[in-house]
Amino acid sequence: MIRFVLALLATAAMITGVTLLAWRQQWLPLPSFLYQTLILLAFSTALIYRYLYKVDKSEYFVQLYLLTMTVKLLAYGVYCVFMVLQDKPGATANVVFFMVVYATFTFLEITFLYRRISRF
Repeated sequence: MIRFVLALLATAAMITGVTLLAWRQQWLPLPSFLYQTLILLAFSTALIYRYLYKVDKSEYFVQLYLLTMTVKLLAYGVYCVFMVLQDKPGATANVVFFMVVYATFTFLEITFLYRRISRF
């Protein structure tokens, strides 16, 4: 569990650094929801990972994982609509940044969960 949180925080720091560097070099626009998106995705990913990591019943793991994915996608959809409505000119930068961070954190979560469930 601690390894996952450290990997998640290191990944978030790396994403922040790369994004700020790309903005400073004028390669990409700076997402106006940069920090909010990182905090939301890192916190929710850590929370879901912790919940799934604690599951003792391997026969329910797939159903619980799919349920968390469904809830997460619905909540993230609402967040994306909120971002678009709050900053219409920067909507593309915010949503693309969200999608990249979401894909990165999901890959990290799946990698760590695979190690866990391969022991069941």
